Amino acid sequence: MNINQLAGGTANYLSKELELDPSKIDTLRFGLEIILATLIKGMILFSLAHFLGILPEVMFAMACGAIFRLLSGGAHCDGYWRCLTLGVLSYLGAGGLGLSLGRYLSTEFLVYSLLAGYLLSFLCVIAWVPGEVPYKKITITSKRIMFKILSLTYLSLWLGASMIIVHYANPSLALAGLIAVIIQTISFSPPGYKTIHLLDCLLAGLFKERRCPANVADH
Repeated sequence: MNINQLAGGTANYLSKELELDPSKIDTLRFGLEIILATLIKGMILFSLAHFLGILPEVMFAMACGAIFRLLSGGAHCDGYWRCLTLGVLSYLGAGGLGLSLGRYLSTEFLVYSLLAGYLLSFLCVIAWVPGEVPYKKITITSKRIMFKILSLTYLSLWLGASMIIVHYANPSLALAGLIAVIIQTISFSPPGYKTIHLLDCLLAGLFKERRCPANVADH
C-alpha cells in the first residue's frame, strides 16, 4: 500500500465515523497525505543532512521554506516520490550552499542579499499568492487577500530573524534560509509551475511512473 492509498483509506474511514460531507473527503485525504509525507520527508531529509554535516542549515532552510509554502501555496509534483525527491534535493541544496558560501561572504553582502530577496518575494506575493494547490483552489477575494497579508507578514518576520542571525549567529543559516525562500517564491510563480511540471515529468520517467497532467504547465 502506498501513501496515497493509506491516506485515502484513512480519509474514507474518518468521513464515515465523523459523518463528514462526502465532498470533503478529497480535502481530508490531501491533508493526510501532506502530514504523512512531511513525516517521511523529515526523517529522510534530516538523516541525510546529518550524514553530510549540514543539519543546522537544512533545518533552518526547511523551517523558512515550509512555513512560507504553507501560507503562499505553489506547484506540486503529481506523485509522492517525485515530490519527496524534489523537496529533499531542494533543502539539501539550500543547506549545502548556505554552508559552502556563507563562510566566504561578507556581512554587508549578506544583508543586501536578504533585502533583495525580501523585495523580490514581496512583489511576487502581491502578484501571485495564493498559488494554486490540489484541492485548495482559492477564488474568494477576501481569502486571497488574507493569504497575501499572511505571506507578507511572514516575510517581514523572516527578514528580521535573518538579519539578527547574520549579525549575531551563523551567517550560513541565514543564507540557507534565503535560498529556501527564493525557491519557494519561484514555486508559486508562473515560470515556477512550468519548471516543476518539467521536473515532475523527468522524475516520472526516472521512476517509471505515470506522467503528470499536461494542464499543470498552463499556470
